[in-house]
Amino acid sequence: MILVQIAGGLGNQMFQYALARKLATKGDGIVLADTYLLGVQMHPARKYRLDKFRVQAPRVPWHYVIRYNPGEFLTRLARRNLSAPQAKRLLYRFERLGFKSSCDYRFYKYEPGQPQPPLQVGRTVSQRQFHYDPEVENLSGDLVLMGYWQSEKYFTDIAPQLRADLQLRAPFAGEDAKVAEQMKQTLSVSLHVRRSDKAIAKDFNASDSVYCLRAVEWFRSRLDSPKFFVFSDDWEWTRQHLPEASDIQYVAHNSVGQDLEEWNWEENLSLMSQCRHHIIGPSSFSWWAAWLNPDPNKIVLSPPHQRWLNFRNCDTSDVIPASWIQIDDR
Repeated sequence: MILVQIAGGLGNQMFQYALARKLATKGDGIVLADTYLLGVQMHPARKYRLDKFRVQAPRVPWHYVIRYNPGEFLTRLARRNLSAPQAKRLLYRFERLGFKSSCDYRFYKYEPGQPQPPLQVGRTVSQRQFHYDPEVENLSGDLVLMGYWQSEKYFTDIAPQLRADLQLRAPFAGEDAKVAEQMKQTLSVSLHVRRSDKAIAKDFNASDSVYCLRAVEWFRSRLDSPKFFVFSDDWEWTRQHLPEASDIQYVAHNSVGQDLEEWNWEENLSLMSQCRHHIIGPSSFSWWAAWLNPDPNKIVLSPPHQRWLNFRNCDTSDVIPASWIQIDDR
């Protein structure tokens, strides 16, 4: 049994599920989704998105973790029922008694050449470096899994199963079905413009016009009449910097309203994966849209892996698959 802690948006949730699914194949095959982090301050306004897909990962209540990590249970209990200062004081006392939660994001503290913290403490596995960690392959048994695990190296050997799991439960209908058919009938290229929160967050990078236009011209110069299907989380910016043209079509029908969490992200990601080729942004969302396309002849353009994150101690060299093409975005 793998109890996977779900955090972040849809792309992050897929990475978390992917490793959990891989590790579960070594045991009883059971994956359980702990969605506690979606409701706390660290990850505001995020929803659990995997239930629209064919994944087998039932959600469990916040207190389920007590079976495997009593320290984490006490941490959650204190934070749910006390003010922040009160919880901090109580948790300090718990730690002195040996009840410290081992659920923490250790990769933020990674330093090259320095001793590594343990990957596993008790039943809890916490990501200790952003790049691929080969010791993960040796894990087995019932585990609590915490991290982002953004490398296909963790799950390449179960790719067919994952691509089946991460299909929508319901078939495309209405406008989705119409767009999917257009993608099928053309030399389609998905283009994902990722901005919104990343445009103002210093730790992340947003799609910029130089990269988007350069990627479009890359395909135009190599393919015979490609058709670009554009997906965006900032349509005002997109219309200004990437105007519609005879070969550029906006796909905005699932992006209605001011609240981005109410948009149909699951349908958008699945539609993007229907294209023959892909231009992804610095985003796990479009990463998965490209990866879910099973065609071995697909072409995927991405920004340089160094533009994935701005964290000083995060080695992003394993994020972009070797067969994808990283193009200069400056």
